[in-house]
Amino acid sequence: MYQLRVSIEIETFDKELEMDLFDAKRFVAGETEKTISEGISIRWEGTEFKKVVGFPDIIHITLILARDVALPIALGIVSNWLYDKIKGRAIKIKVKGFQVQIDRDQIEKILTEKIERTA
Repeated sequence: MYQLRVSIEIETFDKELEMDLFDAKRFVAGETEKTISEGISIRWEGTEFKKVVGFPDIIHITLILARDVALPIALGIVSNWLYDKIKGRAIKIKVKGFQVQIDRDQIEKILTEKIERTA
C-alpha cells in the first residue's frame, strides 16, 4: 500500500514525552509505531540524547498516512493530537527540517505544505 511519510523532530527536556507519544516503555528504531487513527500512525526513528547539561533531547518520528485517507481530515487529527501531546513539553518542533511554532494551526499548515509537496 502506498503511504505518505513526513519526518518530524521534537526537541524537549521532558524525558517522559517519548513514552507518552507512543504509550510504550520499550523502543526499537524503525519498528515502534503508534496508531493515532485509522490510516494515521507515527513511527519512532530514534532519539538524540545530549550528554551536556542544558541541551534538549531530539525525538525523531515519521508520520505515516495511508494513501486513501482524507488528507484534510487526517492532518487535522494529527495536528490536534500532536499539539495536545507536546504543548508545554516541547521547546521546538521541525517538520521536514522546517521549524514550526508550537501552535495547532501552524502545525497543520506546515504539515499540509510538506505533504502536498511529497504527494
